[in-house]
Amino acid sequence: MNTNLKKLAAALAIAGASVSGSALAASGTDTATPFSVANNVNFQIIIPAFLYFRVGVDTGTPDTVVFTVPAATVGTGAVASTGGDAGGTASNVAVRANNGQVTVTATVSSATGLGTGTASDGFINFNTISVTPSNANLTAPALSNAGGGTSTPVLGCDVACAGLGKVTNRAGTWTWSYSNATVPSAGTYTGVATYTATMP
Repeated sequence: MNTNLKKLAAALAIAGASVSGSALAASGTDTATPFSVANNVNFQIIIPAFLYFRVGVDTGTPDTVVFTVPAATVGTGAVASTGGDAGGTASNVAVRANNGQVTVTATVSSATGLGTGTASDGFINFNTISVTPSNANLTAPALSNAGGGTSTPVLGCDVACAGLGKVTNRAGTWTWSYSNATVPSAGTYTGVATYTATMP
């Protein structure tokens, strides 16, 4: 009796495996008219999460933005820059990302401001440098001696794109300006602003 049960169980297992294999196979045969055989193909497209951020030249060498104030106009009003990779007065910027809201944070090289290297000359506050974006969806964080200013590029794309809930694809220029509202000591004042993009 036990032997018969074992034989029956083995036969059922073989039959089940045969049916299962046929159900999963991507092939079939039709022997009756009108003939028709359908097979499924499963596709997967795997997209990794990524974040691309550009400010200035796209070669790893940062722009050096220079404000040269004429002697006759020191302290009398805004001055445009040279040195940006977008026509001198501006720098190209771009954000491409696909995993949620991007945040851009600005930090600065010195909490005292831009300096000449001689403390007695005084300093020029980073907040005297402002940015005008060409794309309202890609604004720049405000600069200050304290640093930590942030901006959030608007989710979505400059042209239609899929995945709007998590995708950012924005580009434009940031035009630099120095307020030139005070009369500092003569000299070349230098400092570095670092713009860092982050994404969840």
